Amino acid sequence: MEPNRYIYGSAAPQLPERHHQEEQQVRRPPARRKVEVVVPEPVRYPVGRMVFCIVVGFLILFTLISRFATITEMNGELASMNAQLEVLRDENRKLQAEISASINQENIRQIAEERLNMKMPDSYQRIPVNVPKVNYSTITLQAAEEESTLMSFFSDLFE
Repeated sequence: MEPNRYIYGSAAPQLPERHHQEEQQVRRPPARRKVEVVVPEPVRYPVGRMVFCIVVGFLILFTLISRFATITEMNGELASMNAQLEVLRDENRKLQAEISASINQENIRQIAEERLNMKMPDSYQRIPVNVPKVNYSTITLQAAEEESTLMSFFSDLFE
């Protein structure tokens, strides 16, 4: 048979006959070699360090939470103290208004005479005192001028 020739009516070309021995032989799969299975070595994590890090993390979180709780508590106390302060300031304003309304020279004289048994001094018991009116701004300006002249004196000496 020619290998390149097409045969009509056949689906496949005929194969050459085999020898009788080859047919009787049982094909066995090739012998497999025992392949050593490489088992990866397990990764050993440092358990002690991990536990230590977890404990330290919890301590840090506990500290932060306790600090925030303390800050919140102190803010509440501060707010209540500020409210008390405002109440006291209002009370002081009312008392000062009451005091300024009750200050009357006639009331003071009456209370001094009745409760404290005081009386107004007579004319011979009065001593007139003259207090000079001093302009303090003028005095400070004069002192500044004296210092400047003293400074100019020393600067003139060293020149």
